[in-house]
Amino acid sequence: MRVYLDYNATAPLRPEARARVLACWDAGWGNPASVHASGRAARRALEEARAEVASGVGAAPTVVAVTTGARAGQAAGGGGGARAGGGGRGRR
Repeated sequence: MRVYLDYNATAPLRPEARARVLACWDAGWGNPASVHASGRAARRALEEARAEVASGVGAAPTVVAVTTGARAGQAAGGGGGARAGGGGRGRR
């Protein structure tokens, strides 16, 4: 059994999540902000995922934010703990 303790930059992907990602990639891809067919399909997939996550945590889909990663999530959430505490490595 492998034990992985460095979750600082990455984490193992759950098999269920991998299956969903691969299904989206196999179906095609597109910019969910675009109006063409690929964009509309991507938007539907995104909204379905948002609704599923919201249902799982007892929230409204409109409050589920999807970001590209931890840094973008921190920025979307108000800048992260470093800015709130006045420290960190950000711009000075």
